[in-house]
Amino acid sequence: MEAMLNVKLDAQLVETLKRTTAEQGVTVDQVIDGLARKYIAEARRKIIDREFEHYQTMHAALKEKYLGENVAIHQGQLIDHDSDARALVRRVQKRFGHTPILFIQVEAEPIPELVIRSPRLVNLT
Repeated sequence: MEAMLNVKLDAQLVETLKRTTAEQGVTVDQVIDGLARKYIAEARRKIIDREFEHYQTMHAALKEKYLGENVAIHQGQLIDHDSDARALVRRVQKRFGHTPILFIQVEAEPIPELVIRSPRLVNLT
């Protein structure tokens, strides 16, 4: 599905954009579409990062009530919880659509320790 959007840009920028896209063999629409998608993804990532900061602040209280459960954090508030992560996501998405919401399992520590195993290379000669 496509939609039209009128955007005002500096005339010199438009000319440079047209010339550059022609040189690269892409359309202006493709470039703008890609930039818009990148912008949205970055903005959503920033929202999730802020929600994770809220989660860390709330962790002690969440741990007391919801240890081992999955929680949903939106605008710095606990909005729902469930032991079934899929059920939680379905319920929250039904209420909020595709709004960026942090879904996380409450563990003993706010930032779980990750163990990454790596093979050790040995010289056999």
